[in-house]
Amino acid sequence: MEKLIQCSTKASLYDGAFDSVVGWSAAGMGYILVTEDKKLIVIDGGFGDDAENIISLLKENSDDAVPEVDLWIITHPHTDHYGAIREIANNDCYRSQIKVKKIIYWFPMEFCGKDGKPGMLAKANEHLESIVSAFEAENHRPTLDERISVDSLELHFVYVPDDCTILNTGGGNANMCSLIFTVKGKNRKVMFTGDAYGRSMQVTAWRYKKNLTCDILQMPHHGLCDTGHRGFYGAVGARTLFI
Repeated sequence: MEKLIQCSTKASLYDGAFDSVVGWSAAGMGYILVTEDKKLIVIDGGFGDDAENIISLLKENSDDAVPEVDLWIITHPHTDHYGAIREIANNDCYRSQIKVKKIIYWFPMEFCGKDGKPGMLAKANEHLESIVSAFEAENHRPTLDERISVDSLELHFVYVPDDCTILNTGGGNANMCSLIFTVKGKNRKVMFTGDAYGRSMQVTAWRYKKNLTCDILQMPHHGLCDTGHRGFYGAVGARTLFI
């Protein structure tokens, strides 16, 4: 049976104040998809301190002593999303416990931060290149409208950061680089958005119109107020939301 696992990152368990004084600390994100034949797909994973939890979940859902991840997708270059895989790659003990065949990401150097330079993305690309090398994995950059099948699951990339005019409208925030893609199984279809902002959601809704319908939606950017494009939510029409 196909399975979708939402990982509880340590940061997401914070239950304190959330206001203009305390601010908001990034909560991270991690999902594991298990196919009928128990092939594994990981999406993000959370901060570095979530590495052990991700490994445990992979072991629980694999018949192999050393679980093999077919695809590990990093939605965008923020450490609350790729910190876990970086920690695993840099820790010999952790790295020996899993295998990773292919890592999917795209951190475009055309993106500019608030200072007009791609400094943060340059560092993130260095980190991911090192991670790919540590696992001896294949590095794959997704393209718009690309479909990838893993057993009975089909991934469809409906937004990739390939347009600078879109990327650089987000005030220098790399959330604008978030991949948006669907995963279709036999009975359910889920939409993953990473930390997408309103502009990329608007473009996605315009490009695909009535072809975005899903049963489950991972809410963009933790459901915060910079994700309020109603046309996108109307096109997706999900009855179940993950935040």
